Amino acid sequence: IWPMRAVIGGLESRLRRFTKTDMSVYFGDMVDHVDKIWDALDEYKEIIEGLNDTHDSLATNRTNEVVRMLTVIATILLPITVVASIFGMNIPLGPFEESHYSALFVFLITLGIISGMLYFFRRQHWI
Repeated sequence: IWPMRAVIGGLESRLRRFTKTDMSVYFGDMVDHVDKIWDALDEYKEIIEGLNDTHDSLATNRTNEVVRMLTVIATILLPITVVASIFGMNIPLGPFEESHYSALFVFLITLGIISGMLYFFRRQHWI
């Protein structure tokens, strides 16, 4: 649109050779219309850039929420995995080697860890 302004101005001076009437008023109107169109397009461009920034901000916020929840889930599962790995090894573990209640003990340990972490996360308002 903006180069059109220069083209219209150049046409005005060349058109005088071919017509006897004064067309400068009409060309002035066309230049004014081009200026108005340019201003409107510039305003729309700024609006679109603002909307794009808002969309990016909302998408980033949503991504941050998802990552936060995945981090909480991974943090809760990490100690459970460690306890299961230790008791899943094929090595003697002292008093738990011969006990019939070792599975219950492991379950209670993991339940206590999960409960403690959930309490901590809720207290920090992370979940």
